[in-house]
Amino acid sequence: MKYLLLVVALVSLVILSSCTDSSNGLGFTIQPTGDLITVATDTFGIGTVNYQVPNMISPTDTFLLGSYYDPKYGTTNGDILAQFTCPIGFQFPSQAIPDSLSLYVLFNHWAGDPHSPLRISAYEMDGTPLSYNSTYYTDLNVPTYCSKSILLGSRITVSVPDTVAVADTSTYQPHITYKFSNAELQQLYAAASNGSFTSQSVFTNYFKGIYLTSDYGNGAVWYVNRMYMELYFHYHAFVNNKDTTLTSALVFPASKDVRQVNHITHPDINRMPAPPDSVTYVFSPAGIYTQVNIPVERIVQRIKNRWNGKVNSINHAELRMEVTERDTVDDYVFPIPTYLALVPKQNMNSFRVGDTTLITASYNSVDHYYSFNLSSYLTRQLRSSNPPAIDQLLVIPVSVSSRNSSGYIAGLVPLVNLNAVTLRTSKSVSPLRLEIVYNGF
Repeated sequence: MKYLLLVVALVSLVILSSCTDSSNGLGFTIQPTGDLITVATDTFGIGTVNYQVPNMISPTDTFLLGSYYDPKYGTTNGDILAQFTCPIGFQFPSQAIPDSLSLYVLFNHWAGDPHSPLRISAYEMDGTPLSYNSTYYTDLNVPTYCSKSILLGSRITVSVPDTVAVADTSTYQPHITYKFSNAELQQLYAAASNGSFTSQSVFTNYFKGIYLTSDYGNGAVWYVNRMYMELYFHYHAFVNNKDTTLTSALVFPASKDVRQVNHITHPDINRMPAPPDSVTYVFSPAGIYTQVNIPVERIVQRIKNRWNGKVNSINHAELRMEVTERDTVDDYVFPIPTYLALVPKQNMNSFRVGDTTLITASYNSVDHYYSFNLSSYLTRQLRSSNPPAIDQLLVIPVSVSSRNSSGYIAGLVPLVNLNAVTLRTSKSVSPLRLEIVYNGF
C-alpha cells in the first residue's frame, strides 16, 4: 500500500508540474475545470484457484527420468522415448566383427536424494515411429509407440554412487550404461549391409528407438541431457606392412536431427490433501498452476463510471502474489521458481516472448513475492469494445531459453525441473489484491 501511495504521489506531481510555470498557475487558469486531469486509485480482490495441468509440450533439451514422491504434491514420473541418428552411408570395413553395443544416458542434475535407488529399464520401441514434424505433449499414450515386449536392459542405480568420493562429486559425470545382448548387437550391425543406413527415415523405421522408464524407487528424478548408443567393432588391416587388429566404434546419438519425447505423469495428484482456501499451488512440470480470475468487466466499469465521457489511461496496476509456506529445513524441498508467467488459459501451451498477453514476474527472494505489472493488459481491456466479464489467466513457472545480444529475455519455455511455490489468495491473512492507479482528463 505504501508503494501504491508513492505511485499516486509521483503521478500527481508530474501532472502538477506539467501545469505549473512562472505565471502563478496560469495553466490551471486557462484550462477549463472540466478538462483537469484527475488521478484515482482502486483496489480489487482477485480470486484464485488451483488448476490441474493436463499436459504441456514435451521439452526438447532436458528430459525427466525417474520417480519422485513429495508429501505435498505427490508423485512425479518421467519416461523418455528417444530416436537415434545413424551414420548415413556408412559401411563397415571388410570382415569387421562386432564386439558390443551399449547405451549411455547422461545427466548433470537431479532432484531428490542422490543415493536413492532407481531401477531404469530400457525397451526397444516397436509401435508407431515418432514423427519429426509432430508436436508431442507430456501425456502422450506410450503403448502407441512401445509395447514393452522387447526388454533391452534393466539397471538399479543411484544418482551418485557411494564409491564416488565427496571431493569428486563436482567433476563426476552421473550416467547409466546398458550393454545390450548379442541379438541387438547383430541387428544394428546388419543395418549397414541391409540398406538401413541409406537415410535417416529408413533407419528410423528399421530401429524405431528406445523407451526408458522407471519401475522401482521414488526418491529421485534425473534431468537427462544426453543419450547415445555406441557399437564397438574390430577388423584386420595392414599397418606398416603388418597384419594389425584395429578397434573402432560407431556412435548413434539421440540428437536434434531426430525426436526425443518426455512422458510426464503425476499419478496420485488427485489423492493428495486439498490445500486450504487461503493458498494456491504452482508446481512444475505440468502439475498445478494457479488460475487467476481477473474481474475485467467490473474493473472497466468502475473506471468508466468514475469519469463519464473522459479518456482514461492506467498508470499503474500491480498484482503482487505473496509466497508463503516456505520450507527452509528439508534438504530435498522443491526450489521456488525464479520466473512466473501470467498467460491466458487458452494459450497455456502456445505463449512466446513478444505476445501482448504474456506478463512475467521474477521472484523477490528478499521480501518473497512476485509482482505482475498489469497496466498494459488492463489498458487494452479498457479500450476494448467487448471486454470479458472474467478473464482466466494461469500462473505458469517458466525458464529462460534464450536471451538477445543485449541480455534481455528472448525466449521462455514451461519449466521442466521440479519446482514449486505456495501463493496467498484473497482469503489469506494478507489478501491477494490488484492495486490500480489511473487518470481521466
